[in-house]
Amino acid sequence: MKKVFLSAIAICMIFAVSAQEKRYGVESGIVKTKSTVMGQEVVTVQYFTDYGANESAETTMNVQGQEMSTFSMMKDGYAYTADLKTKQGTKIKMSDVGDIKNINFQSITDDMKKNYKIEEKGSEKVLDKDCQKYDLTYKVQRQNYNVTVWVWKGLTLKTEMKMMGNTVTVEATEIIETKDIPKSKFELPEGINFKEVKSGLFR
Repeated sequence: MKKVFLSAIAICMIFAVSAQEKRYGVESGIVKTKSTVMGQEVVTVQYFTDYGANESAETTMNVQGQEMSTFSMMKDGYAYTADLKTKQGTKIKMSDVGDIKNINFQSITDDMKKNYKIEEKGSEKVLDKDCQKYDLTYKVQRQNYNVTVWVWKGLTLKTEMKMMGNTVTVEATEIIETKDIPKSKFELPEGINFKEVKSGLFR
């Protein structure tokens, strides 16, 4: 079941750990998403400020009555992930994560289209937001996956990806445009033992 949780975290983090300056067309806000993996509900709350320059995510999942909770963010060139219950975490240099940090849906280049096989698939509404729909290919845990994303102002509001023989859908349930976000949301949690790893989910 832990592998299921980690796989769910992987898809939820695809567009959450790669903060860039003015990556979004919204200055500051909170995006809540929900997905179901093998019958288990996974909830992620994404926080961002400065158009995505600062970004973090908190993900929870209840397994047989036991709640699992993780925290992820990018800071000082590292992508951090922490299990808040076991107080264990990992950190990896963003340069080792691959080119994922270079994707900016507000400014898609020809190289991005080629590298990720990005194709525009028209527009659809998610939470009454007019989203651009894209098909693309991502590498997760050294395997290629076909992914469909619905993007509004650079923010991914819906993602569909086939994983472990199932289609996993992550969809926004609420968008809050606000500047009232505690600074603590962009600080590493205390008491976590972060172990540096040399390769990541996206290599």
